[in-house]
Amino acid sequence: MKLKTLIYLLILPYLSWSQSGFESILLAVESDSKKMYQRYMNPLMKGVIYSSNSGWYNTAKPHKKLGIDLSLRLSTSFVPSSDQVFSINDLDYITTDAINLPTIIGDSRQENLFVTIPKDGLSPEMKTVIKAPKGIKSRLPLGGVPAPMLQLGIGIPFKTELVLRYSPEYHRKGIDMTLKGIGVKHDLLQYFGPVDKIPINISAFASYSKMKIDYDIQSFSSIGGSGQVSQFSINNYNLLILASYDVFIVNFYGAIGLSGGNSSFKMLGDYDLEYQTQSNVPVTRKLKDPIDMNFKASDFQTTLGAKFKFLIFSAFIDFTFQDYKTLSAGISINFR
Repeated sequence: MKLKTLIYLLILPYLSWSQSGFESILLAVESDSKKMYQRYMNPLMKGVIYSSNSGWYNTAKPHKKLGIDLSLRLSTSFVPSSDQVFSINDLDYITTDAINLPTIIGDSRQENLFVTIPKDGLSPEMKTVIKAPKGIKSRLPLGGVPAPMLQLGIGIPFKTELVLRYSPEYHRKGIDMTLKGIGVKHDLLQYFGPVDKIPINISAFASYSKMKIDYDIQSFSSIGGSGQVSQFSINNYNLLILASYDVFIVNFYGAIGLSGGNSSFKMLGDYDLEYQTQSNVPVTRKLKDPIDMNFKASDFQTTLGAKFKFLIFSAFIDFTFQDYKTLSAGISINFR
């Protein structure tokens, strides 16, 4: 897979988001728009945490000193049906015939929303009709949140392996992206004498990674203004115990432990929102840097997988049981 294709898969959810009509929510009164944005974006931001935090390992055995493992991995987190729609019963100044609305990882349907901005001491009551943003599930691989990764494992002294995740900086078509991560795998059986001779491996694993994506939304925004940019930031961690068992050309592996992270989403710039008064007089309301949201996800996880070895090449697949179940698969080249 070419690096360009890898990066495209990584930013696909954000590119698809830009075509969802997301910015229309800004036209709602602030209390309503904050509720809608938080609920609409929540499954994407949680899904990215889980998918980009998976696939760090395919064995519990650290490489020998200066041994190398170079791998290409694709993880996909699946959003449960309960998180593919969100309730709108508690919105104050929005009315609609819909019972609920799709989240960003929901169906591609749009509903009419009738928005009112109540009058205050300076402005009259304003009204407009908007289309609720649609879901992008049908555009995503397997209907989940994807996260492809390039990864390098290097054996270092003390039966320890250093794991590096990296994607070259990407600056094209209004997108700026960086991805970096580091993990450490350390053999635990070495401290138990003859036990380390059995074909079972047990290690401790810890990792941290960070991804940032800035996207110029001015080019697709349906709302006038200037300097309109979206910013995504995702920080992940893992604290796990790994185990693996070799049988001929197959290596069975698993993990238990804690996985999680936090993410943020911002919409920056100036936005000129257009309405009409009850007398059908056009009115413009201006917003600056309207969105700043934070999301968290953490869960106890269990992973089961298998790696198939072919000389210096390997192929692997695993499944992680957690809040958003995650499937990971990939290929690697090993030099010990």
